Amino acid sequence: MTALLEARGLIKRFGGLRAVGGEEGLSFAVGAGELVGLIGPNGAGKSTTFNLISGALAPDAGQVLFRGEDITGARPESVAGRGIARTYQTPRAFESLSVLDNVVLGADSAGERLRHAFSSGWRAEEERARAYAVEQLARVGLSDRLHQRVSDLSGGELRMLEVARQLVRDPKLLLLDEPTAGVDPALQEALAGILVELRRGGMTLLVVEHNLRFLLRLADTVLVLTDGELLARGSPAEIQSDARVVRAYLGDEHAA
Repeated sequence: MTALLEARGLIKRFGGLRAVGGEEGLSFAVGAGELVGLIGPNGAGKSTTFNLISGALAPDAGQVLFRGEDITGARPESVAGRGIARTYQTPRAFESLSVLDNVVLGADSAGERLRHAFSSGWRAEEERARAYAVEQLARVGLSDRLHQRVSDLSGGELRMLEVARQLVRDPKLLLLDEPTAGVDPALQEALAGILVELRRGGMTLLVVEHNLRFLLRLADTVLVLTDGELLARGSPAEIQSDARVVRAYLGDEHAA
C-alpha cells in the first residue's frame, strides 16, 4: 500500500527531555486508505506526534512527508491546505454561533472570503458552502441541531460537530485525537459507523484513542508508543497478544 504519510526519525524535546523520538527518532508510515490507531500510556507522546504532523509544533530533528512532499515545520494552515485535518482532545467551536454556522466557518478562509467579496458569485458560493455543511452534519447525525447554538450541545455532540468541521474541508488525511472522550455508548456506535464509512470512501484516518475496545475493532493497523518511542506495530490481533504492549499498559505481572 502506498504511504500517504511518513514520519522519519522525528525528535521533539521539551526542557532537554525527549517527548518524541527515543534513542533513534520516531519513524512510521500510514498507507493511503488505512485506518491506523495510535495508542500508548499517558505521556507516551501521542498528542505531541499529532502536533508535529499538523504543524502545531516543529520537530527538533526528522521529517514529516505527506504524499511524498516534505512538510516538516510547515505552518498549520499550510498543512491543512495540503489536505490534513485534525480534531483536538478539547473540541474547538464558536459557542455563540449555530451548529451550521460553525461548520460553514470551518470550510472558509480569509482568502476565500476576500475573493468572493469581489465576485458576482459570492452569494451562490455561500449557498453551496451551507448546503455542503448541511451534508456533513447529516453524516455525523446532527441534522436536527443545525440552528441550535453550540453551547446547547452535549459533550458527545460537540465531538461530532468537531468531526463535521473537518470533513467539510474534504481532507485526504484526518487526525482524530480522542474522539470518544465524553461520548456516550450510543454516540460511540454512531461514530464507529462514521469512521467505517469514511474509510470505505477512501479517506485515510490516524486515530489517537484511549478506548481500546472501540479502536481495536476498527483499525487496520495499530501503532503503540511508549516514552516517545515506537514500541510495536501490527494488526489489532497482533497488538493484543504482544507481551511488550501488555507490559506497557498493565505491568510486568500481566505479560506472558
